[in-house]
Amino acid sequence: MINLKSAGSVVNKVGWADVILECRNIAKNFDHIQALKCINFKLHKGEILGLVGDNGAGKSTLIKIMRGVFKPSSGEIYIDGEKRVFENPKDAIREGIQCVYQESVLVEQLSLAENFFLGREPTKRYVKGLIQFVDFKKMREESNQHLLDLGFDLDVIEEITNFSGGERQAVVVSRALYSKPKILLLDEPTNALSEKVKIRLFTLFKKIREICPMIFVTHDLDDAIQLCDRLIILKLGELAFETKTKEGFSKEEILKYM
Repeated sequence: MINLKSAGSVVNKVGWADVILECRNIAKNFDHIQALKCINFKLHKGEILGLVGDNGAGKSTLIKIMRGVFKPSSGEIYIDGEKRVFENPKDAIREGIQCVYQESVLVEQLSLAENFFLGREPTKRYVKGLIQFVDFKKMREESNQHLLDLGFDLDVIEEITNFSGGERQAVVVSRALYSKPKILLLDEPTNALSEKVKIRLFTLFKKIREICPMIFVTHDLDDAIQLCDRLIILKLGELAFETKTKEGFSKEEILKYM
């Protein structure tokens, strides 16, 4: 579980020079179509890095490579300075990479708590360990406490179908953070959310970035400028521009490179 009480002090210890993820010369071909061409960038600890570009720029392909869905045609991924090869999404998860999508899967007829622990349900054993049951009490208590820690007061017993789109996205983000990821990939997570819910999520992202750096994928430049520390801009599968700091880039400048 992410400890928000310690988050504020971490940024002073790690500094901007600490690279947690690096992509070197990443390229991806689909038959005769080159979707990505020699992409290089670094994600630092304590940072929210924006990944922006129009539809077809290569954002989704790059995210899928980082989470193990696609293997790059060439290039390398480094985590904490060590080369990593992802054969599948489980490999990326084992290395601490979690992803939140625009439309993450939730099971409508299950409760919030059941969705929170979907696929990783805690269990308890009886009769000297011979009989095993799902620990629903633990699921309810831990999902409720984790959501409260992140600033969301939701009824974890309620079926997920009864929650708004913003509340569902809060559940998805909280679920991803529960496993204490090293890196969080946010793939268009704020689409179709109200401004009020978006502000709450942005506040959360800023709180936790020191202990869980993020790559924020979006085509909404206002969101990117509001939230991100730096931006990388993709155009037709190439890295068109990279800002060095939050200062010095404007919406007009970004649009020039897109």
